[in-house]
Amino acid sequence: MSITKFIKETRTKFALDPSKTELRLVSVSQILKQSDPYKLADFVADKAPFYYREFDKIIESMQSGFFLTAIKETLKKLPSSDHFKSSHFGEILSSIFVEEVLGLTKLYCKLSLNTTENQNAYKMDLLCYKPYSNPVEFVFCEVKSSPKHSTDGMPPGHDKSCYADIFNSLRTYNEGDKQFDLTVLKDNLDIDDPTEKERVRKSLLPYSDKIVGYVAIAIIDESTYVVDEVPILATRKSSKKFDVEVLCVESYKEVSGEVYSILEKYK
Repeated sequence: MSITKFIKETRTKFALDPSKTELRLVSVSQILKQSDPYKLADFVADKAPFYYREFDKIIESMQSGFFLTAIKETLKKLPSSDHFKSSHFGEILSSIFVEEVLGLTKLYCKLSLNTTENQNAYKMDLLCYKPYSNPVEFVFCEVKSSPKHSTDGMPPGHDKSCYADIFNSLRTYNEGDKQFDLTVLKDNLDIDDPTEKERVRKSLLPYSDKIVGYVAIAIIDESTYVVDEVPILATRKSSKKFDVEVLCVESYKEVSGEVYSILEKYK
């Protein structure tokens, strides 16, 4: 099953006022919390453990003959605070989206860098590439999320928080950060096709030309999507070239909480 099962609106281009200068494409998707008989929380929870521990390490642990210990070790870095539950959920959902909808291949997710619970590792959130691109094109994804709900009684103000944070993060992401992330990729390259893996590996060697593009992802509760707040994403200047995906999740906070409630049972 794919995330598309839960997508009601898929990448609708945001219609900017013609009087304003569009600097980048902004696409809006609406994600449902349930598509009978399936629930988004179950779907994400089923995939989440692989973002906290690499698949081969899970298998290696199970091969020692202790199945439940392997599960506990995998889930030991689950966040306990609501803040980190919502942000981790946003990063995991974004990763699923870029692979299954944008067609990118995830090479690394920063959640696996976490050493303790209630932590977000530094650097770019998702490191991907365009499969079979020639030359190899890497795509780095910056994710910003907000679980605010319309019932909170305050205007969402995403243009001053969640949306604005995208530009702040990309502005401070420098050449040293990029080289750090490229090194992480080289050290953790996991591609099934050996020929493709070798081709990507060579593109990461010193002195090779590295093509790196960016995608920004803003994840909000669908109840707080306000058209008047979106133009900043299309019109604000940035030194980096990127497009924006806005993911509007039905009952964001409820779904993210349910994901970790499911995982805690196994932990």
